[in-house]
Amino acid sequence: MFKRLFKKKVTKPLISVLVPCYNSRKTLPATLQSLQKSHYKNLDVMIVDDGHEVKVKDIVESFKDKRFRYFDKQNEGLGLTRNFGIQNALGEYIFFLDSDDLIYPDAFTHLMDYALEHQLDVVSGVTVRKDFETGEESEWFRSLYKIKSINTFENRLTQFDDTLSTNKLYKIDVLKQNNIYFETGLYEDKLFTAKLYSKVDRIGLIDERIYVWLIYGNQTSITTTKSLNNFKGRMTAINNLWQYIPELRKAYQIAFYMNHDLLIYLREFQFYTEEEKEEIYQIANEFIQKHKKYVYNRLVTNNYNRACLDALCDNDKNKFIYTANILSKVFYKGNI
Repeated sequence: MFKRLFKKKVTKPLISVLVPCYNSRKTLPATLQSLQKSHYKNLDVMIVDDGHEVKVKDIVESFKDKRFRYFDKQNEGLGLTRNFGIQNALGEYIFFLDSDDLIYPDAFTHLMDYALEHQLDVVSGVTVRKDFETGEESEWFRSLYKIKSINTFENRLTQFDDTLSTNKLYKIDVLKQNNIYFETGLYEDKLFTAKLYSKVDRIGLIDERIYVWLIYGNQTSITTTKSLNNFKGRMTAINNLWQYIPELRKAYQIAFYMNHDLLIYLREFQFYTEEEKEEIYQIANEFIQKHKKYVYNRLVTNNYNRACLDALCDNDKNKFIYTANILSKVFYKGNI
């Protein structure tokens, strides 16, 4: 008589997924469908209506998925809604998924397997920006995710470039113990990830596609508009996160500011009013003057950016505005 051997089934840790909703009826179904297609089944999905008058409760209920929990609360903004998720999660881990984005079917499996294999509290993967209409794709800071690796304090310079909170799996206790929460206001991801990178030593990086950041043709989200108020919000976040930046990273942070943060607005510079152009100069100039000792021109990627940086260092408003106008026109001709 043969003894039958039974293989014990191992249950993977529960992952809580926080999906904040605000005016999300059109996009939420696809987001929830991507969760149902996930090969990782041990999920606790929190769909949180953040105070919008048009609710999504009926959409959530239509999925008839016992893993989906619906919450309706007063409007507090994206950051505090994510904090709500941290406090109300049932899982050992948490993942943030916006209600107009998607995840890949193997995303949670890849993240969790690497976390368990290397005993990591945070694991991050590749984000794909995808145009909803054309299907065109680009990978967000792919150079950071060339191979599977463990990023530590000792080699954490370029990792600060990835300011997204939505491509990462977090152990909830680590966020709570280190007081890593979101702040109110625009660009809360920047400050959140700066805290994360300054307080969590070992962070796993995997060369797998995890998150689909959908870009819509009529995109009006707060993270893609280029208004003056949007610029002010970005600058507030940048100033607040400076305290978390390691000394060796600060020169790279200035370069990232010129190559990414400020460049977003310089590309649109020709369309601002004269008053707005002057205000952008004043805000950028104050920031550069305050951190001037960390300026290294060779880290700035093109001549127009460097000329704008030189003007800020020299307190030369006219040169800055003149150069930024040229940069904007050249960009729209497709030469930057």
